[in-house]
Amino acid sequence: MQYEILQKRNIFTLITYLFSNLVVTLAIISQQFQNNYTYLYFCGISTLLLLAFYFFKIPPKAFQISLVISWHILIFLYNCQSINTITLYGFIYLFGVLTIYRSLLLNFINILFVTIEIIILVKSSIMSLTILNTQENHLFLIFLLIVCIISLVQSLSIKRIWSKMEQKTLAREYDLNSKQAYLNLFFEHAEDAIAVFDMEDRVIAVNPAFEKLYGWTKEEAIGNALPLIPPIHLKGAKTRCARLREGKSYTFFETQDMRKDGTVFDAQISLSPILNPHGEIIASSVISRDISYIKENENLIVQSEKMKLVGELAAGVAHEIRNPMTVISGFVQMMNEDASSPYYEYTKLIQTETERIDLILAEFLVLSRPQVKQFTPINLAEILAEVTQLFQFEFQQKSITLKMINPYKNTIIMGNENQIKQVFINLIKNAIEAISEKGTIKLEMCKSSDEKSIYITIKDTGCGIPPHVLERVFEPFYTTKSKGTGLGMMIINKVIQDHQGTIKIKSKQNMGTEILLSFPVEQH
Repeated sequence: MQYEILQKRNIFTLITYLFSNLVVTLAIISQQFQNNYTYLYFCGISTLLLLAFYFFKIPPKAFQISLVISWHILIFLYNCQSINTITLYGFIYLFGVLTIYRSLLLNFINILFVTIEIIILVKSSIMSLTILNTQENHLFLIFLLIVCIISLVQSLSIKRIWSKMEQKTLAREYDLNSKQAYLNLFFEHAEDAIAVFDMEDRVIAVNPAFEKLYGWTKEEAIGNALPLIPPIHLKGAKTRCARLREGKSYTFFETQDMRKDGTVFDAQISLSPILNPHGEIIASSVISRDISYIKENENLIVQSEKMKLVGELAAGVAHEIRNPMTVISGFVQMMNEDASSPYYEYTKLIQTETERIDLILAEFLVLSRPQVKQFTPINLAEILAEVTQLFQFEFQQKSITLKMINPYKNTIIMGNENQIKQVFINLIKNAIEAISEKGTIKLEMCKSSDEKSIYITIKDTGCGIPPHVLERVFEPFYTTKSKGTGLGMMIINKVIQDHQGTIKIKSKQNMGTEILLSFPVEQH
């Protein structure tokens, strides 16, 4: 800061020096003063040197010394060639020019130089005693003495004032720098993505969290309008931008944003206009965070509530309906024994539907049962082998090829054998039903790299599952089968969750379905 201030004062002194030289040079040329060619020579040389110092940017302190020396030599030379009252007042003029530096030391040096120069002028008889004895020059000497004293006093007082001002300025600058540093620190290390946009939606600044969340680097983002909004949400985003330019803010607004690779994620954003000192909107800021995990948790809670509701419903319906249905089923079976009865077709249909009701009630009871508290060690490979044996006839009937890949002998997990067996039965049955004729079902078991989890893949070459059905596959009572209850996949999901496992489904229409199950391995 002091460097910059000294540089500005040097520039002012240089301009004053050049202007004064120009005025005196014009006066000499116009014969207002007697010819003083020595002055003109030095004037030209010193001007060129000082301009060279300025353009080559020598240190400000050295430049200051060069300016002061040039001033003194210039005034001294002019007094040597043509001394009079006007030229003597050049010394006082120099005091006025140098007060801009507000330096006590510089004023002492200036007084010393002026004193030496006047003594030299007197000793060399250039300044005659008759000139000094005139009343006018007595006044000049008195005035020069007063100027020297005033310069010293001024330097002392201004130095104190300037020192206080500098302290206040430095304190304010420190506060400003501290706030700026804090803001920069917050911007760079914030966990939320922060971006600043101009009025044409071009990016001005982004923080590292933005680069990480959206996939755009700072170099790619700045100066460009990025496609951050999915096409389906563009209309709403344009409305928000229009209202943002009117001064409206949005806080914790939930929407969906798009990454560089085109993937869409749930986002919570805060939009704010940025104003200049005149209150005009010049930019906008966006703070966003990925809330996909929150949405997933909300969906899990909703799913859990559905499971709870179905369980409560199952507990009530199963017990209230099963008893009267047992009586109805018994009488229908008796009536159905007489094949010659004119109502035989109807009683047979009733028996089929009562069996279907019984199946639904059985699945209700599975949902209503509390979670199994005690698990025992079970071998997944053995259970899977037993289940595949149950479907040998179906495999042969539909010309389905079964491929089993199991390089591990130890596939022990803690669980309920009957429940896990039922999961495999339902999934393999679904795979068989998806294949109309001739196909492949591949069963593969593998372990995670840390051998803490075991994965089971069931892959078929069937008709696949449409995307709109895949989204709702675990919903209760949702089914595309004419004889389905819509509870099978929901029960499978519940059993797997009870065993601390996971299930993921990938499917493409007319290409097949792949189901990935994972269970924690029993640690010995």
